[in-house]
Amino acid sequence: MCDSIRFRLLRLKRNKMIKKNAKLWLLNNIELFDELNPDQKIVLQNSTNEHKYAKKEFVFKTGDKMSHVYFVMQGRIKITKASDTEKEIIKRVLRSGDYFGELAAIDADNNTIFNDSAVVLAKDTVVLSIPTEVFKEVIETNSSLYQEVIKNVLSNHRRLNNRLDSVMLKNSRMRIVDFIKEMAEDIGKPVGYEMLVKHNLTHQQIANITGISRQKVTTILNEFKQEGLIHLERNSILVHDKKLLE
Repeated sequence: MCDSIRFRLLRLKRNKMIKKNAKLWLLNNIELFDELNPDQKIVLQNSTNEHKYAKKEFVFKTGDKMSHVYFVMQGRIKITKASDTEKEIIKRVLRSGDYFGELAAIDADNNTIFNDSAVVLAKDTVVLSIPTEVFKEVIETNSSLYQEVIKNVLSNHRRLNNRLDSVMLKNSRMRIVDFIKEMAEDIGKPVGYEMLVKHNLTHQQIANITGISRQKVTTILNEFKQEGLIHLERNSILVHDKKLLE
């Protein structure tokens, strides 16, 4: 066998292994699917597709048909909405294990197109997609799974509502406090008596989440640092004073 054919066969085997591992990752790392029976797992495995994206690519755009539920396997994605002034508003940042598009499986009559866009934040982002019809069939035959999906939808709605209240009713300083609290709840890791938040967001992206200017974000974070409340590193915050999270 010549070297070129051998190389091609090895590459095919490797790609098949990656795809298999991706599907196994979906079942082994997404807590949502822990209670599925073997038949349901096989259905999901056979219906899952893998997609790789470069930074700034769109996973979907406003107006696209909601035909799949998307799971982030690797990397980060921002869910955005353009305002009337064309300023970007970041509604959510999806990380490994997060998913989006499940509304079409719950209420297909009122959720047929995406009202937001999904833009890749990190290079080599990997997303797994499941057709909405398959996802709907699986959750409707498993009441506990259906309830978990509903809880996720309500949790996301609550967070967006809380952030809206923060933007409308609170000053810039308190909006940054609320941002740190939300990130700590999502991805914070205790370090002794402190809390480490590796958010991997630029100050402009934090501004697009909190509704204040990039310059103001930088100013407030530096004030918190000077007051001894936090320590700043590139794309991360170490919260010294846990009272900031209360």
